[in-house]
Amino acid sequence: MDTRTTYIDRLTELGKLNSAVALLTWDEETHMPKRGLALRAETIGKLSRMAFELSTSDEFGRCIEELEGRDDLSEAEAASVRVMGKEYRRNKAVPPDLFEAFTIAQSKSQAAWAEAKRASDFERFRPHLEEIVGYVRQFAELFGYEECPYDALLDRYEPGMTSVRLRAILEPLRDRLVPFVDRLLAEGTPPDGPALHGHFPIDAQRAMARTVLERIGYDFDAGTLDDTMHPFTTRIAPGDVRVTNRYLESNPLSGLFGALHEGGHALYDQGMKDDLYVLQLADGASYGFHESQSRLIENQIGRSRPFWTFFRPILVGAFPALDRISAEALYGAANRVSRSPIRVEADEVTYNLHIMLRFELESKLLNENLPVGELPGLWCDAMECTVGVRPASDADGVLQDIHWSGGMIGYFPSYMLGNLYAAQIAQALREEIPTLDGQIAEGDFAPLLAWLRERIHRFGAIYEPSELIERVTGGPLSAEPFLVYVEKKYSEIYDLWPDRS
Repeated sequence: MDTRTTYIDRLTELGKLNSAVALLTWDEETHMPKRGLALRAETIGKLSRMAFELSTSDEFGRCIEELEGRDDLSEAEAASVRVMGKEYRRNKAVPPDLFEAFTIAQSKSQAAWAEAKRASDFERFRPHLEEIVGYVRQFAELFGYEECPYDALLDRYEPGMTSVRLRAILEPLRDRLVPFVDRLLAEGTPPDGPALHGHFPIDAQRAMARTVLERIGYDFDAGTLDDTMHPFTTRIAPGDVRVTNRYLESNPLSGLFGALHEGGHALYDQGMKDDLYVLQLADGASYGFHESQSRLIENQIGRSRPFWTFFRPILVGAFPALDRISAEALYGAANRVSRSPIRVEADEVTYNLHIMLRFELESKLLNENLPVGELPGLWCDAMECTVGVRPASDADGVLQDIHWSGGMIGYFPSYMLGNLYAAQIAQALREEIPTLDGQIAEGDFAPLLAWLRERIHRFGAIYEPSELIERVTGGPLSAEPFLVYVEKKYSEIYDLWPDRS
């Protein structure tokens, strides 16, 4: 059998196993009864091990080595060999028994995190997190790195990124954001209009979320909308991209922006062709690039003035009591800045500060062997120093995110990078479609989606993020478009005069 055919056959088998794991994991986070956890963890562990062994088999390695030297591959095939070759060599260093034990620990840890968060009790979660961090430290050593263990993990989510490069982006960003937040809240005038707090039935919010997903182009014939504690989007297979969301009965904006955020991820997944899925290129250019698509829809579009011109009738239709509030007042309410301890509730201006905090703690966990038991106190201290607010509980502090329970250390910087990519992409988007804001105000999202499909979605992981951002915007990743965007937008909203000092 031709090597290319064997390679594609093995990728197809791998895709089926990964699809089964994705489905079981989605069910675990949405509908699975509590008593089903033990066997589910074992099942996920078994299937994950099968996929792991297939992707690290000697036969698969030989296919990669042979194909790496060929010049008759398509652009997508060559990209697949590049991506899978890198993943093969990284995973080949991990013993299958260790990987299976880790996947079982993941399922148990995620369930323990959920219980600990409900009880706001970090000690219930601590032994599970200690185990997970122990595995992750082992993986970093097995993967290998040049400068520090954290880089071995960071590169998995953002190819080519290192701690040094990340700090070069992060530190100037922090230097401008922190004083800007201080000035905005001390000298600015908050936007007029009431905050959207009250009683907003969950069923009505869920229906509203479905409506907005339909309007932005999410295909419900190829997806679903379900409830979960921590919103996420998962691609089960081609034609099956599922969105989950959470709602706060006291605030309809939380569920709305959650739906827009996850909808942005889902549009990216639904915009990739089946051949990219087969070639294992359907995860996008990077996690940061995937996050750019959710942030673009949630913030650059969903928090814009034109969006609220379009969306106000839908909101009022769901909650008639809000009829007294104008589109301009709703725009202001959607863009209030505050020192919230909760990342997923943070505004555009302070959000990146939350990621900086997590990056520093993760770096200490990996590079300095920070004891897990010290995380709650360090988290509160860092939140107070960086964001300006101290969490009142573990649930609002160190337990608020699910990521560490699954071993996703190195993932959080993707959120910050996603914000930066999104601002840079939005700048190029508006230059190429100068009528975009008028189209959004009229509820016409088709031109926006068509542009994203053509310029970003259809490529999947064919290009690495540094190359793709150059192709889309004409320049390398920079924090400047984001800083210009937030400083201009929020200075206007808060009637803040330029700093003349």
